[in-house]
Amino acid sequence: MKGMLDFLERAGLVKKDAPAESPAPDIEITLAEPTAPPTATPAAAPVTAAPTTALPAAAPASAGTPLKLDDIYARHGVGPSLYPAERLLRLVDGLSAMDPATRLMAIRAMDAADESWTIADPLADAAAKVTALAAHGEAVQRILQQLEIETQTQLNSALARQEQVVGEIRKQMAELEALVERELARTAQETAAYQASLQAARDQSARELCDIAQASQRLQSLAAQFGSTATTPPGP
Repeated sequence: MKGMLDFLERAGLVKKDAPAESPAPDIEITLAEPTAPPTATPAAAPVTAAPTTALPAAAPASAGTPLKLDDIYARHGVGPSLYPAERLLRLVDGLSAMDPATRLMAIRAMDAADESWTIADPLADAAAKVTALAAHGEAVQRILQQLEIETQTQLNSALARQEQVVGEIRKQMAELEALVERELARTAQETAAYQASLQAARDQSARELCDIAQASQRLQSLAAQFGSTATTPPGP
């Protein structure tokens, strides 16, 4: 086992620090600085479902805000761990250059060399956190489902209100259109009556003017016939 640790230290993957005040050979094994940045663990995608007060579960994060994993774990009762699962993940990432068998052997050697933790600690921590994340995911789904139901109810209400209001407006428009048609018909009738009355007056005036002309002409004919005799004095 010591040979494996020496090999890892020579490779620059781990370093051994023995506490001076402790006579026991406890060895704190930490990752050495890698020569290249390890592959980052993909961040969890943010949940953008709108919060609702209908359910007591934690509301999803707002748009653009990453999940606060520590808050989720604390809310679901995940306590501190002697060796958190994230620490083991960083260790695995730091040993990613090794093949799986060698990496597993190296991690077991580290576990055996450090009595402060066992591989069961990060595994138990990971299992608890997976359970917490699953519970949070179910809560997010319930909140989303509730939001979908409430939104659909609001949409149905909006559509019903629109149908009612538009129906009333169209009814009023139809009534106004009927009023317009009645007013147009009445105006047409009045216009025809006025025009007929005016035409009758014109005809009557034309007849009267014709009669006046004829009477005047006859009267004027008397002057033409007898006007000269009226001005000649009678003989002796």
